[in-house]
Amino acid sequence: MIICLDLSQRTKDELDKLLEAGYRDYSEAVAVAIANQLLLHNRPTGDTQTIVFPEQESNWQPSEQKSGKPPLSRPTQVSSVPTHFSYSVNLTQDTKGWRFAHYPTDTLIAGQDVLVDRWIFGQHNKLLPAKATCRALALMMGSGLSGDFALAKTASTIASYAVQLGDYLRHLDATSGVHRDDALSFAFPHSDTPNNDKSRLRYANQFVASLTTKGALAGLPFELKLLNKADSRNPEILLTEAGWVFARLRNPILDDANDGSNGKFSNEEIEFLLSHIRSRVPAEAFAYKVVLEAIAQGARTPDKLDDALEEYLPKREQKPFTRAFLTTQRAGVVSRMIDLGLLQRIRDGVNVTYMATAKTFEFSPNPLRQVV
Repeated sequence: MIICLDLSQRTKDELDKLLEAGYRDYSEAVAVAIANQLLLHNRPTGDTQTIVFPEQESNWQPSEQKSGKPPLSRPTQVSSVPTHFSYSVNLTQDTKGWRFAHYPTDTLIAGQDVLVDRWIFGQHNKLLPAKATCRALALMMGSGLSGDFALAKTASTIASYAVQLGDYLRHLDATSGVHRDDALSFAFPHSDTPNNDKSRLRYANQFVASLTTKGALAGLPFELKLLNKADSRNPEILLTEAGWVFARLRNPILDDANDGSNGKFSNEEIEFLLSHIRSRVPAEAFAYKVVLEAIAQGARTPDKLDDALEEYLPKREQKPFTRAFLTTQRAGVVSRMIDLGLLQRIRDGVNVTYMATAKTFEFSPNPLRQVV
């Protein structure tokens, strides 16, 4: 079916950015946007499992030189990492007798094939917000609070703190001129957006924690088993022991004032996360393994990688999964792997190719050649 649309130049430019991010063509980008908007309108009251494109929330352009024109808005100037996320003596405490959450239960086992619909939600596509959430919650747990970590209140508090961190990260991005896909501030709320409440809610739901209509916990830190509901009468969230360890590890962005040009995470953080994922997050480990294998076999573009992953897209007669859903899931896992240094994204105009990068922990049965 052919439908003609009259778009403004700004919308056309935003569509081009989506193609740079990995969509095959305009049709696929528009199809995903329509599907997401339909989910937003049809969701039951109180359902937090919505999809919101970050592109709708910010008109900031990181690099004046790359865009050829000045940015439409300037990021708020914040000179340092907010104390809610910076390293503190509270992170060095003896935790004997502390309450930690149990690890979320999992019906999957290590090494098991995992279909794409059971992979981590594709819109949970950045790991730095998960690190920030773990750090903020760790500082709250270590500050001698009374132990009131009610889910809604804690998620809202951390999301409000994240606005300040988002302003700081946007300042770093504007200075470094990084490509938008690699921006440190991607997925963080910030104070300059006209949709600040919506942005904070998205961060709270996707990168802290929220409850679905069925009472299940959701959010990237939960999916990575870094936090969980505590054993209490009212819904509370606490870090798991792995979440506490991850929060304590020094981070080059939060603790050493780096701009991300040498990576968002330290080697120690990466090794810890990969070891944790291999042992406790089988869906994510399997996704990494499949993506690495597909790229090694020649699926080095978004389109070819989607073709390779289609084998793991479950078949169902009613409401079959679409190619757009597969694209969203692929884009999410690829972005997380890039954060961990397992992949690199190489751009040539609007064309994108992927290259695997060797790391200490591998997810493919055919180990990659170690990069010296």
